[in-house]
Order: sequence, then C-alpha cells, then structure tokens
Amino acid sequence: MSASSANPNGLGGRLNRSLSRWKAKAGAVLDPMKELVERTACLVIGISEEIEMRQQDCDELATKLAWVMEQVLQKLLPDSGGDRASEATAHTILQALTTKASDIDNFLNRRSSKVQALMSTTRAETIAKFVKDLDEMRLKFVEVRITDVSQQVEGLHGSSMAAKHPEIPSKPAVFFGRDELVATIVQLLLRDQACRIPLFGTGGIGKTSVAVTAINDDEVRAKYGRDILFYSCESTPTAEGIIQELAESLGLQHDSDARSRLFRYLRSRGCSLLVLDNLETAVYSEDGDHVHQLLREFAQLPGLSLIITMRGDLPPVGVEWEDLDALHTLSLDAAHQIWTEIARKTDKKLHALLGRLDGLPLAIRLMAHQGKYFTPTQLLISYEKSAAKLLKVAAGGRLGSLEVSIELSLGSKILLEEPCALELLTLMCLLPDGATIEALQEMLPSMNDDVLPAASALQQVALAFDRNGRLKVLAPIRDVILVRRPPHGRSLDELRGFFMGLCSRALNIGRSNGKESVQLLSVEFGNINSILVHFWKAPPDGYNIPHLFGATTKIAYFSCMCYCGDPTALLAEAQRRLDMMQYRHEAAECRRRLGDVLRMQCRDTEAVAMLEKAKLAFEAIGEPLGAVQCTQDLGDILRLQFRYTEAVAMLEEAKLAFEAIGEQLGAAQCTQSLGDVLRMQSRDMEAVAMLEEAKLAFEAIGDPLGAAQCTQDLGDILRMQFRYTEAVAMLEEVKLAFEAIGRPLGAAQCTKRRGSILLTQSRYTEAVTMLEEAKLAFEAIGEPLGAAQCTQGVGDVLRMQSRYAEAAVPMLEEAKVAFEAIGEPLGAAECKQSLGDILRMQSRYTEAVAMLEEAKLAFEAIGERLGAAQCTTSLGRILLREDRWEEGILLLEQAEVEFLDIGNRVALARCSEWLANALRVPQRYEEARLKLIKARDIYQELGFSNDVEDCVNALAALPTEAVD
Repeated sequence: MSASSANPNGLGGRLNRSLSRWKAKAGAVLDPMKELVERTACLVIGISEEIEMRQQDCDELATKLAWVMEQVLQKLLPDSGGDRASEATAHTILQALTTKASDIDNFLNRRSSKVQALMSTTRAETIAKFVKDLDEMRLKFVEVRITDVSQQVEGLHGSSMAAKHPEIPSKPAVFFGRDELVATIVQLLLRDQACRIPLFGTGGIGKTSVAVTAINDDEVRAKYGRDILFYSCESTPTAEGIIQELAESLGLQHDSDARSRLFRYLRSRGCSLLVLDNLETAVYSEDGDHVHQLLREFAQLPGLSLIITMRGDLPPVGVEWEDLDALHTLSLDAAHQIWTEIARKTDKKLHALLGRLDGLPLAIRLMAHQGKYFTPTQLLISYEKSAAKLLKVAAGGRLGSLEVSIELSLGSKILLEEPCALELLTLMCLLPDGATIEALQEMLPSMNDDVLPAASALQQVALAFDRNGRLKVLAPIRDVILVRRPPHGRSLDELRGFFMGLCSRALNIGRSNGKESVQLLSVEFGNINSILVHFWKAPPDGYNIPHLFGATTKIAYFSCMCYCGDPTALLAEAQRRLDMMQYRHEAAECRRRLGDVLRMQCRDTEAVAMLEKAKLAFEAIGEPLGAVQCTQDLGDILRLQFRYTEAVAMLEEAKLAFEAIGEQLGAAQCTQSLGDVLRMQSRDMEAVAMLEEAKLAFEAIGDPLGAAQCTQDLGDILRMQFRYTEAVAMLEEVKLAFEAIGRPLGAAQCTKRRGSILLTQSRYTEAVTMLEEAKLAFEAIGEPLGAAQCTQGVGDVLRMQSRYAEAAVPMLEEAKVAFEAIGEPLGAAECKQSLGDILRMQSRYTEAVAMLEEAKLAFEAIGERLGAAQCTTSLGRILLREDRWEEGILLLEQAEVEFLDIGNRVALARCSEWLANALRVPQRYEEARLKLIKARDIYQELGFSNDVEDCVNALAALPTEAVD
C-alpha cells in the first residue's frame, strides 16, 4: 500500500502527514539514510492501514509501530535540536525498525491455512513478540527524553541535558558468605526514604562485591530502574574530579558549572541511587576536606540513596550513615564454597590451606584460581615460600593481586604522614594473635610514644583491626608484608627479647604459681611460636643460639604439658638450623622434644622414628641423660599401645639408668608409668604400692604435678574397686591441685572420672552433665582422646537408659570413629562392645554376634583381658537366648575363669549369677546353688545389698533337694 492511499483519520494518515513534513525539511536531495527513513515510513504506513482494515487483533501493534516511526522522524529532522546521543539512538532504532517492520509485513500478508487459522495461540504469541520488541525501542526513546523533561522541571529552556545511563557492573559470579549483609542493604534501599550506606574494611575484604550484589537485586533494580549510578573513584583523588566524571558519565554538557548541572540532574530524578566505589582514594587525599563536603551535599538530596565503599575502619564524618560494622572475614564454610566453585582440585589439606588465608575473600579467590592447576597439599607447601606469587592471577592489578591491593593501602596519605606506622605494621605481621596497645608499648620501649598514633593510622586504612581489644593483621596480609617488607632493627630485637622472656614462665608449670603462667602462655603461644620460627629462619647468629634454643625447648615443654598449640613446625625448623650449624646436642634435644609432641598428638609411628633418631644422636655424642629420656618416652608409647611386656622392660631399663646417673625425676616418672601398667592389668595391690612409691618420690623432689598424677591414678583404682566415696573424695582433691598448678588436662580427667562413677551408680542425669563438662574441657585444650572418651561415656548412659536408636547408637558410633581417627584401639573396641550389647538387647542376634566377636578380637590384640571376657559373657548370653544352653553355659564358664584370674570380683559375681540361672534349665540344680552362693558372698563383701537379696530369692526358688 502506498503512503498516499492512507486513511487521513487513522494512524496511517497521521504518520503520512509526519512523513510529508519530514521530507519538506529534509530537502530534495536524498542520501542513503533519508532513503531508508522514507522507505521504512511507507512500510509502516502500509502496515497500519492493513491492520486497520482487516486485522483488528493487531491494533496495539499498529499503535506502537507508528509511535516509534514518528519518534524516528522527529529525532532525524535537521532542526530537531537533538544532541548526538539522541541522533545515535534514532539511527540505531531506525535500523532495527526497518527489519522489524519487514517481519511484521510478511507476517500480516502471509496466507494462512485452515489449520493455521485454528492455531490462534501461535498468532497471538507472534503478535505479542512483535509488541515486546517495539516496547524495547520505545523505552530507548523514553530514556533519551528523560533529560528534556528534567530541563522543563528545572526551567532549563533552550539547553539540552539528554543524559546517558551508564551500565552498572554485573553481579559477581562467585559470591558466598555475605547473604545476611546483602539482605540488610537491600532492605535499606527499598525503604521509602533515602539511605546512606557505608561499606568499609580492609583491601580485598569484598566491599565492592557486596555493593554490586545488592544493587543487582531484582527489587532494587525494579525500584531505581536506570537511575543507578556506579562510579569507581580509584583514579579520582579530588571532589571536582568526581563531579566531572559523574557529569561526563551521564552525558551532561561540559561547561564551567558541572556541579550545578549534576545536582540539578540528581534532583530531577526523584528516586535514584549513587554508588561511589574505592572512595578512600579521594577521602584520604589532599582534597579530603572538599570530598567530605561533597558527600554532605549528596546526603542532603532527599531522593538520592548513597552507597560508598572504602578502605578503613570508619566511614567519613559529616554524614548520618546507616549503622553497619566494617566487613568481617568469611567463615571457613564460605571459603570452602568459593573454592569448590572455582577450583578443580581438593584433598585433605584444603581445610588447612583455607585456614592460612584467614577468611580474606580476595586471597581465597586468588588461591582458588591456583587450585585449578594444583592440589591444596602442593599449594600449602608452596605458600610457605612464595605467598605473594601464589596470591596473584593474570596480570595482577588491584583485584588480581593481593600485593598490589596492599601497596595501595600502604601508599595512602594517612600512612605516609605517620612515620612509625609501617614499622609497627611489619612487627605486627610477626604476631598472628595480635596484641593490646598497652602490650605493644611494653614490648617496644623505643616506640612507646609512637605506638598509639601508628596503630590508629593502620586501623584507619584497615591494614590492622581490633578484635577483642587486640590489634591484629590478617594472615594473607602478614605473609605478603613479611616477604616484601620484613622487620628489622632495634624494635625487632626488642620484640624478640620480650617473647623469649615470656618462655621462661613455662618453668612454673606444675608449681603453685603455674596457673597464671599457663593462662599467659596460652594467650601468647601463637605469637611466641611465630617469633621463634622467624628467628630460626633468619638465620640466628652464634651469640643468640643458646637463648633461642632455651626459649624453643621451654615453649615446646609448655605445649606438651598443657595441650596448647602445635610446636612441631618450630621444633623442626630449629632442628634443621641447628644441624646446619653443627650444634649436635641442641639438634638431638629438638628431635627428642619433637618426638614427645608427636607422641602427645597420637602420631606414634612418627614419634618412634624421631625418638630413635634422637637416642642414636645422644649416644653418638656421649650424653646418657638424653638417651635414657628417649628410652623412657619409647616405653611410654609402648604402654599406651597396650604392649605391656615390652613397655615394662623398657621402663625398667630407663629407671635403672636414671638412678645410675642420679636423675631422681626421671626415675620417679618411670615408677609412675610402671604403676600405670599394673593398674591397667588390674593388678591393683602391686599398682597401689608402685604409685605410692612414685608419689613419695615426687613430693621429695618438690614436683607437685607428678604427685597429683599419682593421686589421680590411685583414685582411679578406688573407682575400679567400687569404693566410690573414697574415689570421689580423692578425685575432687586432686582436681583442685591440678587447677592450682595450671594443669587443665589433669582437671578435665578428674571431671571425666567423676562422671564415670556417677554412671556406675546409675545417676544418669548427673553423669551426663559431668561428662559433657569434661568433654568441653578436653576440646578446649585440644585433647581428642579425652573428648572421645566423654562421648563414649554419654553413649553408655543412653544405652543404659535403653535409648538405643535415637541417641546411644549415634553417640557410640561418633566416639568409635574418633577413637579410630587418633589410633586408640581400646576406646574403639569398647564402643564396638557397647554397640554389640545394644544389638543383643534388641534381639538382633546375628548382627550382635558379629560386632561382639570383632570387639573381642580387638581386645585380645591389645592384651585387654577384661574387655575380651566381657564380650565372651555377652556371646554366651546370646546363646542362652537362642536356647543353645550347653554352648551358652560353656562360654559363661570360660568368662568366669577369666574374671577370677583378672581379679574383677563384680564381673565374676555377675557371671556366676547368670550361670546359675542357665544351669536351672537342664536341672543342674546343685551347680546352680553353688554359683548363687558364690555370687551372694561376693556381693556381700562389696556391699551390694540389692544383689544379695536377688541371690537369696533365687536360692529359695530352687527345688528343695538342691537347697540342703
């Protein structure tokens, strides 16, 4: 249809008139653009007429098509007054409109079959798609016209402010651990009134990611639409620069009054959102006062919400900011999620690797990119040597290199104006646990007056932060700083001297003033360990070796005695350096101490190898004391492995050697260990004699710790003899002694044993409370064996309460796994025994037999006769329940003999009682009578009145001829 044939009163007619006016102003000479405009207009006019005459279901399509065409004609008139942005938009839309109009024309003029005519849904969908495409074109024209409207509102007649709308950054692809913070920000942005949101913290903490994620929220985008402005101030250090850049990004005309134009524009928007990223560049610049003033002016705009991101610990003053804390580090769970999303490799060292990164998102992300190519084990080893190189991807830059990010903070005006700030930072990088301001002033007397202003500057640029009153630096930042800017000079010597002096407090452990020393060293262990490792790596000069070695052995002793920290890396580094410098005695002693630590960590195989090397080294240099100490340690490992025969031989050898060289402490410790072996073998009388001998020896040489440990063992013997009142009194006494000398392990063991007594007395609620208290104490000092034993104890309580599936089984299985993980076969076997007994009580005999036989084999493998006999008893009772009387009686008789030989009278009485009940079935009444009398007499000796009464009643129930 030609343009001239259009209905003068319809859309086509109106558009025809607009085309005529456009042609009159455009001139007679046609260029390719003009030809395209005229051709497209004619096509649109024809479509409008077609719809008006025959296809009324397309009325909306015709209206929008005509509207877009008229806008193109208006914007492309020679005297339209439009700016370049408007013309560029019109040209772009013209190209799209030409294609779209052709598609619509083909669609409308296509002949439809009857089937197609019936498929009205398909036609409607096609029309709707055309309408949507035209709406997108219309929206672009609306955006271009926004500035014209704002000019009218502001009275800006005769000038153009056709604003552009810069795109905001996309939401980060990998983002975890900040959901709650983002949700808070989103809620603030969706309020009716404007908000001012500060996001601050150290470099790489994720401030920009949080801001970008929040402004990309669907509801936020729906509220603010295209009126979200995001600008990075990283390279703009002045207020005027920020104004000019914002004006240019919006497409506002450049003149001398950019500030007025920018603020008129922002006022015209009604509801808008401005994000100023990396604002610290400007805030901390020479123009900082003007930047603060600019922020106050932004905050006075009623419709403008403001988000800033900046390094530091506080937002700029002068603005009423929302009450948000500085961004914290990420949890380990969030770190694992980031790693999983980015990296391809994982292994058992991932947890340790992520722990080294201290929850800093940038460091985690950069390391995860390395994880695409290397395993966590490989990366952890390399990180020790080249942290800065690993925390970098591609060409680096602020977001691609942690080192670059740190250097930006180091170059800030605040830090440069405080001369001691960098020196304090390098020293703080040796203190992973941080320090209070007062402690830093004590550690660094030469910097005393400068510590406070230097610490303030570091916090202002967020290179350091306050956590529970202690100034700290995040681990990845520490690692990079120590490589690039290591500490040196007088202040470093002062720091070393202070912490080496603290190590002497380890000698107080086990004495009356030990508790205070334990508390202090527990708090400072991480810092001491870090300082000493740093100086061993330096390397130290010959003058400092004795002092450094003494401090190292003292802190290792403290760690072993109090289960605090892990000195293995320190001892290994010291031993390596001492070997290189030919300090043979000191190197051998470090090996022995390292073997002790490995033993305490249940790493027996490594411990034995290290102790044997140390023993050979001592023998090679003719030092009998060191050699015999290694023998003693090896004997204790055998004792804990239930290899009693070998353990006794080695401990007796060590005791004789100690006595020969006059080393009373070592001899007393061997006597104590030998007493423990006898106690574990249920040789109570011999054990008591040996432990009392050891206790006297400890008291004679003034060692309250050794004496308390002997008292604890004697109390345990009373507990096993069911002398509960005496046992509890002794355990309470010795617990106080352990607490007084700062021995938390001993105190926790006493609490656990008191829980075991309550369990035996069927005081279940109190037992659970006591065991849970002990478990928390063990976990607090990092003692997995004690914690597993408490879990086992709670599981046994639940078993005795018949709470099998709901609680007892999960608890016992948890304890079993924990025992197996630390190589504790006795605990694992006991858990299997308890689980087998639960299956027996549930009449699941086939499963019970398998579990109990497995437990019995485990007990026999470690020489634990009592546990094996108890399993035999349970297996015998299962046979009785299956009516296999002769087999069941035989097993119970075997168990009875074992209990008699072991000397466990309670177990013997119980077994005799069960045998009596079993013997009644085959009418072996005389044998049953003798068993009941035996059980009755033992119960009477032990004071078990209820059990005595049960035996008496059972005897009375026997046939008369059997009770002569």
